[in-house]
Amino acid sequence: MNFEDAQQYLNNSYGSGKKKGLGAMAQALEILGNPQDDLKIIHVAGTNGKGSFCAMMASILAEAGYRAGCFISPHLEVFNERFTINGQMISDDDFAACMGKVVTASRKLFGDDDCFSYFEILTLLAFVYFYERQVDFLLLEVGIGGRLDATNVIKSPLLAVIMSIGMDHMEILGNTIEEIATEKAGIIKENCPVVLYPDVDVVYNKIASIATTRNAKIYNADEIEVEMTAATPNVTEFFASNEKLSKTCFTLNLAGRHQLQNARVVIAAALALNEAGCKITTHAMQQGLASVQWHGRMEIVSESPIIILEGAHNLQGAQAAAQSMATLFADKEITLVMGILADKEYQEIVQTLAAPAAKIIFTKPVYDFRAAPPTELAKTFGASPKKVLIEEDCFTALKKAIEITKDDGVIFCSGSLYLVGDLRKFIKEGKHD
Repeated sequence: MNFEDAQQYLNNSYGSGKKKGLGAMAQALEILGNPQDDLKIIHVAGTNGKGSFCAMMASILAEAGYRAGCFISPHLEVFNERFTINGQMISDDDFAACMGKVVTASRKLFGDDDCFSYFEILTLLAFVYFYERQVDFLLLEVGIGGRLDATNVIKSPLLAVIMSIGMDHMEILGNTIEEIATEKAGIIKENCPVVLYPDVDVVYNKIASIATTRNAKIYNADEIEVEMTAATPNVTEFFASNEKLSKTCFTLNLAGRHQLQNARVVIAAALALNEAGCKITTHAMQQGLASVQWHGRMEIVSESPIIILEGAHNLQGAQAAAQSMATLFADKEITLVMGILADKEYQEIVQTLAAPAAKIIFTKPVYDFRAAPPTELAKTFGASPKKVLIEEDCFTALKKAIEITKDDGVIFCSGSLYLVGDLRKFIKEGKHD
């Protein structure tokens, strides 16, 4: 199987492959030799912050001298982004070779006319690839939820991490914050330590109670005391300390107050790993946070005017993004370029992201059939003194934003990671000029 064949198989599964569940995943992994059982896995769930955690933790582990594998979703531009080792993406050849093994296992189970779902295939491929590459750690990001997610086929992770919980994917996970928290807590295994985000009491208490019933030691990131000392559009500087970490100055190469909260969880996880026998020095934590890269999240990709890409794809993420924009660019005129999927709470997200903006252009990602029509987004916004435009083509929308924004202004592109991926590639190729 070559790379083009592997891509085609994966693309075909998007429409034809149905979720087979954890039982079938376990069968396929048995055929593949159970590679997941020989990996030291840090399993990460949550509504927001999973990818940020993985990016920060992978950077710290690399600075500590480890080979850190990272499986994340979705990708912005190419499949390969989902599989990295110390920041290096999987090669096309390795992707194809691993996909061939996954396809063979799938056909043994289902024949030629059926297959696993898109995300199940990618998860199986991740276990094969990272086992073959003998990574020291695998940062394994949950797709949706936790309890029934394809990644939850693993038996004994080294550490479970649960990030911020919010209202998203309610049609799958439940209609209350407690129900969603319960689904996320499904990744907690018996006797497996868990690191918890400093969330609201109703969420924290629900997850903590589940952890207690499973004899899982809890590391509460709220016990990491932080003091932010500076915040710019590029970095966040802060002090952090607890009983195991003396007051230490950190520079985080990510912007936004929400990333400060995510960093607390990362530091708590690093300290928990040290208790498990790993060797992560304070210096490695400092260097890892200072050098972390996480594309498409408050990422400045151009100047004059400043263009920022932020994949705020749910209400909680939109609130954090809007707060960051209002704080970091209080003295600048902001133009919002927004597109979002129709299955999101887009009415509230529109209002939230538009709040700090003076001008808004509603658009949509290039290929995603689930995108909310820009005309519907504009209707949701209603009557407003702000300048509101509609551009079906997102590339035309970006060019229009550049045209109507002053050189000292800011263009903020947000609402969907698919939109962010489209625009990021367009900008990288220099087509926005």
